[in-house]
Amino acid sequence: MKLNIILVLIILCLSMLSAQNVFLWDRDDSSEISDPEDPWSYIGLEAGIKTALSANGIIAVVDSMLPDDLTGYDIIFATAGIWCGG
Repeated sequence: MKLNIILVLIILCLSMLSAQNVFLWDRDDSSEISDPEDPWSYIGLEAGIKTALSANGIIAVVDSMLPDDLTGYDIIFATAGIWCGG
């Protein structure tokens, strides 16, 4: 449920912007979650953001290393991993 709300907020924010250059910093140490469409497989935490961007016609540059120069990007997303305080 929270993931759906986050995706909707991302889509709404993106619809208000005309950003063309998006960088997705995949800095979550390759953390994965169960794929909601296929519970027997796993996807990276960045997959939801990539899907929301693609659905809006925006192609993001995805990398685990942050570039030295970010001036060419209009929006920067960073995944920060997951935490479970059980």
